[in-house]
Amino acid sequence: MKKLMIASAIALMCFSANAFAEDDGYGNDIPTAREEGTVDDGYGNKLPSSGESEFKSFTDARSSSNGNSQSRQLNIGGHFGFGLGTYWDYPVAFGSNDWFGMAFDLGGVLKYRVNDMLAVVPELNIGFMHTSRKLAEGNWYGRYSINETRLLVNLNIPVTARFTPVPFAYLEAGLRMNFNFATGHSLDANDESTGQTFDSVNMDTWEVKTFVPSVVAGLGGTIKVKNHEMDLGLRLNLDVSGIQKDNKYLGVEDNSKIWNIQFVLNYYLY
Repeated sequence: MKKLMIASAIALMCFSANAFAEDDGYGNDIPTAREEGTVDDGYGNKLPSSGESEFKSFTDARSSSNGNSQSRQLNIGGHFGFGLGTYWDYPVAFGSNDWFGMAFDLGGVLKYRVNDMLAVVPELNIGFMHTSRKLAEGNWYGRYSINETRLLVNLNIPVTARFTPVPFAYLEAGLRMNFNFATGHSLDANDESTGQTFDSVNMDTWEVKTFVPSVVAGLGGTIKVKNHEMDLGLRLNLDVSGIQKDNKYLGVEDNSKIWNIQFVLNYYLY
């Protein structure tokens, strides 16, 4: 009986050892390591288990921490900008620079990521700039004012370099090429009590240069909306060349330039 009990104990120990051993693929058993996250290869070396996460490079690690691991290298979407603007370097001989108005752009945008911190962002937009100033006011069957109004329509192509120093926030700077193709110029008489225009006269064509360059600078952030990226930011557009085609009027040099600040929204479809 005693020998039978010893033989049974030995058999049970062998069965238990086989149950917790791993096969190396050649019929040899490899003991399972008990250290968390590692497996012994049978030669005393520790191998990472399948559940352990490793980054191949620092770039991969930063990309994961930024939440950009699933971001495309190239994004395509729509652009909308809306803001306020006026002129700078306006001749003092023409009076105070009371021009003020609205500016907005509508078009498309590309975003090409060079790496996790740098991207190149070109756009193609139709732009509108509507400005006016008060020339006179008085009383004639009620209070009235006379305003001069200008309208400018162009095709503009901003190209900016975007720097992302921290996740989801960016700074941008670059150049914008403006191709002006339509203008409007009028005098409007308004009833100040009602705000309605009761007389409007089209003035001579406002002649502007076909091409005017600008500098661009801005900041903003990127968020995810239903798995699509969206940029929200502020941008300054500043002409660096005078807009007047004939920059001399009655012997006065006119180097008026346009500037505006816009709220920017880019929504990427791909």
